[in-house]
Amino acid sequence: MKRVFAILVVLTLVLSLFSGCGPANSQLPEDEGAESSESREVTDMAGRQVLIPNKVASAFSTGAAGTILLYTIDPDLLVGVNYDFIEEEKEYLVSGVEGLPAYGQGGGINLEALMAAAPDICISYGSLSEKEIDNANTMQEQTGIPFIVIDGSLGSAAEAYRFIGEVLNMQERCEELALYAESALSFAESLDIPAKDRISVYFGNGHESLETAPLGSPHAELFDLVDANNVAVVNEVENTAARIDISAEQIIGWDPEVIIINGEPTKDLSSRGAADKLISDKRYANVKAVATDRVYPIPKYPFGWFDRPPGVNRLIGIYWLASVLYPEAANVDINEETKSFYSSFYHLELNQNQVDSLLGRQ
Repeated sequence: MKRVFAILVVLTLVLSLFSGCGPANSQLPEDEGAESSESREVTDMAGRQVLIPNKVASAFSTGAAGTILLYTIDPDLLVGVNYDFIEEEKEYLVSGVEGLPAYGQGGGINLEALMAAAPDICISYGSLSEKEIDNANTMQEQTGIPFIVIDGSLGSAAEAYRFIGEVLNMQERCEELALYAESALSFAESLDIPAKDRISVYFGNGHESLETAPLGSPHAELFDLVDANNVAVVNEVENTAARIDISAEQIIGWDPEVIIINGEPTKDLSSRGAADKLISDKRYANVKAVATDRVYPIPKYPFGWFDRPPGVNRLIGIYWLASVLYPEAANVDINEETKSFYSSFYHLELNQNQVDSLLGRQ
């Protein structure tokens, strides 16, 4: 019996040693797995491999167009914006966004404040040029925040939504927005206005409406999409920048059939105010667009429909511009389209007074 008891004691000690080692050994691969599950690698739309958190809950964009992209998906993603909103814009924003800190944009971003905000990712939504890629690499190195480059061309809007949907693990929401983008672009393609019937248009920006967008500028992209003749292109204005300054005499000489006006928020001049200013200027009295009452303020709130910035905010602008230029061919109920877009993209159910205000009717 003593011998049996001794054997049992030895066995018990041996088993306890193994059981004591077991949890420590089994913990090693689990720890390694937990560490690797905290992040994942994605290839952005510029072909860069970027390590991002497995769960992305916050973001910042280096430009306003990217901020709009994030806002349309979920405003709660934003840790900050690029500029302070004016009162007219705030009416059309979801609560809380108007009070977010403005960290700047492009080369004017407050990197120290951005690093303190510590978003999970930053996005650069726009050109896929070497310059933009270099900027993203530099800022990523400076801040330690993952920077993702996304194609900001309007024709790639659906692709951009699907890509960012994968990054954010919000595929269902982003697919909804991607489908709208595809539908809007298909609508524009379906217009197919014969060359002889295309309307000549002048786009005026700034406090005197003497800044315009020439051929190749993303600020004039909607003209190409809806088969409009941009007078600054037809008349071969030199393309030296995204926007260029012209003279009143040039507008008079071009004699556009339609004028669309942006205004200048930095001068507290709405698009409606800028349109009224141009209409009342006696120099333009005989310009065809003025004489036939076809000067239109561009809807702007909370983001412009034609440009400024040239982001997904222009999708509703496709329908608006087509309805202004070619009402019969477009066959768009712009009231309902506006309400639908603001509901889907801007998380806002518009009343009719807001629609009328946006469309420059009051």
